[in-house]
Amino acid sequence: MPFFLRGRRHENISKKVKTTLERKKRPNGVPPAKKGKFATEDDEEITSDEGEQYIKEKQVNEEEKAEEEEETAQEKKVRLARQYLKELKEQKAQDEDGDVDNAAISTQLREDLLEASGRLRKRVADTYRQPAIEDIFVLKSKHQKLPITCVTVTSDDKFIFSGSKDCSIVKYTLDGKRIGSIPGGRKGTEDIHIGHTTHIFSMAVSSDGKFLASGDQGGNIHIWDAETLKHLKKFKKHRGAISGLAFRYATHTLYSAAHDRMVMVWNLDAMAFVENLGGHQDAITGIDALIRESCITSGGRDQSVIVYMLAEDKQLRFSGHQDSIDGIKLVNDQTFITFGQDGALSVWTTLKKRPHFVVKAAHGHQINGLPNWITAAAALVNTDLVASGSVDGFVRFWRVHSDGQHKLIPLFAIPLPGVINSLVFTRNGTYLIVGVGQEHKLGRWFKEKTVKNSVVVIPLKKDKCE
Repeated sequence: MPFFLRGRRHENISKKVKTTLERKKRPNGVPPAKKGKFATEDDEEITSDEGEQYIKEKQVNEEEKAEEEEETAQEKKVRLARQYLKELKEQKAQDEDGDVDNAAISTQLREDLLEASGRLRKRVADTYRQPAIEDIFVLKSKHQKLPITCVTVTSDDKFIFSGSKDCSIVKYTLDGKRIGSIPGGRKGTEDIHIGHTTHIFSMAVSSDGKFLASGDQGGNIHIWDAETLKHLKKFKKHRGAISGLAFRYATHTLYSAAHDRMVMVWNLDAMAFVENLGGHQDAITGIDALIRESCITSGGRDQSVIVYMLAEDKQLRFSGHQDSIDGIKLVNDQTFITFGQDGALSVWTTLKKRPHFVVKAAHGHQINGLPNWITAAAALVNTDLVASGSVDGFVRFWRVHSDGQHKLIPLFAIPLPGVINSLVFTRNGTYLIVGVGQEHKLGRWFKEKTVKNSVVVIPLKKDKCE
């Protein structure tokens, strides 16, 4: 994690510690009187020699603490920068078998800085080519026999988590090995079953891979240790199905959205609720967040998008779809895409209240002439590559063209039968993970009986360097 993304919380903690120490000091140097019935280690009887030694050691420790607390903000930045550079060199040395490429480190530092400021833009879409069908592989688990509703992947691209209508969660390695699962329970067993007892609709994993969050149809949010799958906490504050979960990058701040029209903010370091965010007039259908202290939501049948800017305590509202907006994905901190029941795939920026470009019937038409409902989309963050899924039997890839005029340009399509309920790119852009089901995650409006409920991994190919 870059040094300019971490450390802010620790600065606040340091200030609190310093204030507490100042309160304890007395003008004459006499320590505060002991209170309470029980003696501490300072109350034990000691000899004069031991007392002198104890006082000296205590003075040295207090001086060291004072030096740490007197570290200026600039000195702290320098120290963290050196520490981050050291970590980056060690990582590059491991990746390159002992050789350190200073140019690669310089490039990485530049990208980290741009990413932290929300200005990183990589043009990679034109380097991708349609993968071979034989390279695609399927992950199946006996624990998930019903449709896969959501998938997520850790930021180090090592592990995949999938949620299902059977209320279970399964953890895979990227090469397809199942390494753990959380069984689902039956409805009505909430008091005795640890985990979900209704359909899981959304999942998210923190960028450091520490926490996994999952939300279900009953309005419950469960927090898990992402490594061990141990249950940590259950939040029951929403009054509707949890339609979306998103972590702010490089933090343990979790945003949740639900059909009760509310967005809630949670602090997983303290395992506590922080605040409520309103504004939508109908069920919220999706949420996303990146580095900045903000989140973005799609409002279903109120056909609106809201950007919640928490630091400024304000909202930005956008509208433009002709039917329910069923999801939203950030391409970067200023650009995002939306999709929904009108079959349209739209690209927006925060600088304009209406979409810059709309691809109508992006996945073709049904037999009755209506556009195919777009059921999922994904964006390779801070690049120009996005993907979308529907019920037409294809996952389609697009390039976000932003030179002069924002457009969505089709690249290629990969045959994949079934209802595409979830899409997510690995962070390095080498794989697309797909959650496939026989039916839509929210209902049974259409059913593909010949399709297997599974997680599909699509390796992505490039024909040249970025």
